[in-house]
Amino acid sequence: MPSFHRKGCLMNRGGVQFLLDAAIPHSVELAKDRQGCVVLQKCLNYVVQYLLELSVPSAMEVVLDKLEGNFAYLSVQKYSSNVVEKCLKYSGEDHHCRIISELINNPRLVQILQDPYGNYVIQSAIKSCKGALYDALVDAIRPHIPAIQSNPYGKKVLSTLSRKK
Repeated sequence: MPSFHRKGCLMNRGGVQFLLDAAIPHSVELAKDRQGCVVLQKCLNYVVQYLLELSVPSAMEVVLDKLEGNFAYLSVQKYSSNVVEKCLKYSGEDHHCRIISELINNPRLVQILQDPYGNYVIQSAIKSCKGALYDALVDAIRPHIPAIQSNPYGKKVLSTLSRKK
């Protein structure tokens, strides 16, 4: 049975179904409440991650297409950054290239590099790409090195880059 573990939370197929069964009938009510909204975000995050981990091509295609154009924004959000990392891990070469291209062409790349969540996305991108795509990613990061050298999250990106060489 597939499971995923992140920051002390263990989920499996039954756990996801349990969350959905509890949340769906009360989703509008939950969305109106601050803590309820957080619960809904977590539920959606886990469901999307689970769909990506299943590697069902049709589900993967739908999720990736719906997220396209928003990967940079999603990379700097607490819950959705996990989803972007899963997209990088499980997507095919075409989508993988499109996700990384979207990140490196974003005018806010330096903010993503220095973000508490975005830096993990960039590290995943560094670890998972090769060849010309890797070169393009390094070329996009290079002008920002002076800015990220003094940032704790930027330092993690630089460390990952130095290990990849």
